[in-house]
Amino acid sequence: MTWTRITDPELVAARLPAWFASRMVGLRGSFGLLLTTGDVLRVTSIAAAHVSSDGTILLDVLLDLAGVPDGVDQAWRLKHYLGSPVPGATVATVNLAHIVAAVEFTVAEMAAQSGDPSVGYGDEIDDSPPPAAPEAVSQTTGS
Repeated sequence: MTWTRITDPELVAARLPAWFASRMVGLRGSFGLLLTTGDVLRVTSIAAAHVSSDGTILLDVLLDLAGVPDGVDQAWRLKHYLGSPVPGATVATVNLAHIVAAVEFTVAEMAAQSGDPSVGYGDEIDDSPPPAAPEAVSQTTGS
C-alpha cells in the first residue's frame, strides 16, 4: 500500500466533507471530532491528509487541551474529551473513518439562536435555498 501526504489546504479539503473543508483545514479554532468510540478528540486544526492507494484517509491534526470545553451543553459534558496527552505534544493522526461528527466549540453568535426562524445563522451557515439546477444545453453543428 502506498501513501500520499497532502498539505495544500485546498487539496485536503477536496477529500473531506464540506464542513471540515471550510472550517478546520489550515485554520485555527476549537473543534471536537466525535469518534466511533464515543470519545471526543479536541483539535485546533487539520494540518494535512494522508491518502492511501486503497482510499483510506488519515488526518494530521493539531491537538487542543483535554477536558470539557467551557460553555458546552450539559448533554455533551458526559463525553470523554481527549486532547494533548502532555504539554507540547500537539500533533496526532486520526483515521477519517473513525470520525462520526465534527463540532465547533468556539463561542459563536449562531450558538445562541433565539428560536425565532427570522433570525439568520450568519455567514457560517448558508440557509438560503439551493441554486436552480442548470439546464442541459446542446449545440449541433452542420457538417
